[in-house]
Amino acid sequence: MWDKLKEQFNLLKLEKKRLYLITDSEKFLSKDNFLDAIASALQGGVDIVQLREKTMPDCVIVEIGHKIRTLCDEYGATFVVNDRPDIAKIVEADGVHLGQDDIKVPDAREILGNNSIIGKTCSNTDEIINAVNEGADYVTFGPIFTSLTKNNQYIDFSTIQWVNENIDIPIFLTGDISLTNVDELAQTGTNKIVVTNAIMYARIPEHTAREFIKRLPY
Repeated sequence: MWDKLKEQFNLLKLEKKRLYLITDSEKFLSKDNFLDAIASALQGGVDIVQLREKTMPDCVIVEIGHKIRTLCDEYGATFVVNDRPDIAKIVEADGVHLGQDDIKVPDAREILGNNSIIGKTCSNTDEIINAVNEGADYVTFGPIFTSLTKNNQYIDFSTIQWVNENIDIPIFLTGDISLTNVDELAQTGTNKIVVTNAIMYARIPEHTAREFIKRLPY
């Protein structure tokens, strides 16, 4: 009974989340500077943090993960680990975020338990529908905007509208979102976004996070 109530509470909290930060430590000179940026972002209103560090050794990811867990607890934010349910379990994260080539959602839930939050990366509506059928709790969907140096196809606004109207689980839009284009997304009714560089490498991440929150509808 308690497990079921906790699961429902976790998902209810997820519905209210709006600003999702994916970490990137590449340009930081130290782990402390990296963690300071995350803490500042959380103070500014980031309410989901995904630890995504492709080049870090596992032992360092675990070390950092424990510290991010503490920060997220302090600010009431949700904490997920990219790709690795094993590390998510070790650092007591709220869940894991899976790519299209990672293990299936039910397998991740088998490792982490029914109370875990499991997200999935999607780039088209078929992938979203499959994620819903697998039992994903939320998806990230994009890319919405791409830089001039990238050639990947972006998602058009009519597709965003269809997803907002037809998919019941939370959808967080991703893809080079910044303060210069977030208003375009807000006009579609979108109120859940994923950001990395625009916050992580802001001069004061707290201020940038607050500005994003101001621009997103409830």
